Amino acid sequence: MRLIITAAVVIILWAVRYFIPIEKIVMLSIVVVISIACFEMFVHLPMFFNSISYSATETEVTKSSGVFIKVHQSVRYSSIQYTTRISSPLSQYTGFNFIIFFVYGGQLRLLFLKRSDADEIIRLSGSISVKED
Repeated sequence: MRLIITAAVVIILWAVRYFIPIEKIVMLSIVVVISIACFEMFVHLPMFFNSISYSATETEVTKSSGVFIKVHQSVRYSSIQYTTRISSPLSQYTGFNFIIFFVYGGQLRLLFLKRSDADEIIRLSGSISVKED
């Protein structure tokens, strides 16, 4: 995430320098963009990743997250319409395993899971059978 933010900052600073001819505005823009990027990389992202927690039981999965505003989402396995799992080729090393539960009226995204945790959650969600009338 820090690499992506750094790349975005470099592109924004290049665009500011290229399109704005007034040097004082360019310097002010550079200071503002770098300050926002440093806050995001070194304060907000670590707090955000530290606040995320997931819990899975036999009947439901719960996600708790948020830095400034705490959000708790809970979904019963019986209300899941379908599930999408996204994994990168080296997901056992990078932690890029995502599960998206599509439920009636919304979705629940479980982000940056270990591969074993993602397998366990998929196993739990698939073990519940839903009877349709």
